[in-house]
Amino acid sequence: MTAPTENQDDELINLIARCALRDQAALKTLFERVSPYLNAIAWRILKSKELSNEVLQEAFLQIWNNAASYRPHLAKPLTWMASIARYRALDRLASEQRISAKFVAHHDGIEDMPGGDEPEHSVGASQLRFHLHQCLTTLGDNIKRSIELAYLYGYSREEIAQQFATNTNTVKSWLHRGAERLRLCLESK
Repeated sequence: MTAPTENQDDELINLIARCALRDQAALKTLFERVSPYLNAIAWRILKSKELSNEVLQEAFLQIWNNAASYRPHLAKPLTWMASIARYRALDRLASEQRISAKFVAHHDGIEDMPGGDEPEHSVGASQLRFHLHQCLTTLGDNIKRSIELAYLYGYSREEIAQQFATNTNTVKSWLHRGAERLRLCLESK
């Protein structure tokens, strides 16, 4: 989307106002008009088609829910919507990084935990590594390898999909199911 003209701004303001009145046709039209632009913002931050599409959906849900609070005299409509998409993308990026860091810390950094020199810690760290290894072996090969690529090596879902010659939704499902199985398995140990 190029820089909006005054008429385009007026159209977007009108569509947002209609969204505030819960006009679903207005939301659809608004989505058609600005989703490529907002998705590009999310993609530049996340570098992932799948994540940027998810963020776009979240952004439009927020636009829908907050349309009544939009004030045209404070921000142009595209600026307001772009900031929503940008903050959603930044939140998602931080969330993905936290998840990845937690997994790596639990898998690789166990020996670096406080008290690492104490014998009890060494035993506990060894047990945790053993249990994690046991739990990983209960996963199917594709799920196990996907988890390793994502959380240990930082591969994106798209990169993992390329490795397995599959689509990103399949990889997303593998990661979700695998993480849940790992959690349940480790909690039972």
